[in-house]
Formats: sequence, structure tokens, C-alpha cells
Amino acid sequence: MQVKKAVVWWLLTNQNHPSLTDDDKKIEALMPLVDAMFPGINYYSVTGFHDVMHGCVAPALGKQFREVRRLSAGQIRAGEMVNVTEVMASRGYQWQDDDEWKARFRAYLNS
Repeated sequence: MQVKKAVVWWLLTNQNHPSLTDDDKKIEALMPLVDAMFPGINYYSVTGFHDVMHGCVAPALGKQFREVRRLSAGQIRAGEMVNVTEVMASRGYQWQDDDEWKARFRAYLNS
């Protein structure tokens, strides 16, 4: 899936990029990213979505794009895109409840 590099940078650094709009940061805009990286993952609420973003998506993006975190905002061009790949599927709330899934995810992050 193609995603704005500025979105990845924002998620990794928690700093606003000048090219991002408020719409780029809305849950509705980020849901396809979550689905692409963790097909089948489920979250019940806004809090659950936040937990998925910070517990799964951001760490996985950090692994896929290690160099992006070290960039300054000025080094990322408006509209620049990156390809985000699938990390691992989750059957519903498996990401929360399944120790085996959690262990596989930790192994992915540490590989």
C-alpha cells in the first residue's frame, strides 16, 4: 500500500509535518494503513484504535522505515510516497489476547 512518507514520519516522531492536513491524521484516513499492515485486526473503540496504532502499527513502521525517524521535516517532500507492506494477520482481537501472536510480533520486530 502506498502511504505518504510524511504520515509515516509523523507516526514515528509524533511531530507535525507541514504537508499533512487534519484529514491525513483522522482515524478514517489511517484505517486502511492498519488493515494493510495487519489484515483482519479488530479494535472496538477509538481507544482500541489508538492501542493498535501505538502498539502494532508504529513499531512495525519503525522497523520497515528505520531511516525515516532520523529525517527532519524538511527532508520529506510533500506528496512523497512509500510502500508499506503487510506485517502479519490478526484474527480479530488476536493481537490483544493471543500470546503466540504477540510472541511472533515481537520476533518480527527484533529480527
